[in-house]
Amino acid sequence: MKEKMKNVLKKSDLTELIERTELLQKNSKSLWGKMSSHEMLCHTADQIKLAVGGITSKYQGNLLTTTILKKLILLGVPAPKGKVETTKELKQGAGGTKPIEFEADRKTLISLLRLFDTNFKKGNKIQHPAFGMMNKKEWGRLVYVHMDHHLKQFGK
Repeated sequence: MKEKMKNVLKKSDLTELIERTELLQKNSKSLWGKMSSHEMLCHTADQIKLAVGGITSKYQGNLLTTTILKKLILLGVPAPKGKVETTKELKQGAGGTKPIEFEADRKTLISLLRLFDTNFKKGNKIQHPAFGMMNKKEWGRLVYVHMDHHLKQFGK
């Protein structure tokens, strides 16, 4: 049976992500990739800031990324572990938010998750650097998929 499409706009899915985020520890070991658990908190918070227009990133997509790849990701096809490069505005060590204090950064991420529905203005479309213009429902789905990917990176 096909799994329901999880989305941070759904209260149960949002609650699940927050609970999993609360399980993350500063010393949680990564199963793949280069980021620490603390860097991941900042990275995923930056993605939510991008989704609601708080951070902008230059469009670098093309017809393939805005159609086929976008649909595959939103359908839940997993990204290759440790193989996808992010835009510099979200990349740790390049332009992403630097980790300062683990608990404060976790609280920031959880607050951004809780406020996503409110902060994403109704009727807006916000540009994703690879997927192009996306509406609130698409961003809500992408935030879920992205968070899920990185929480699994740390076994959560």
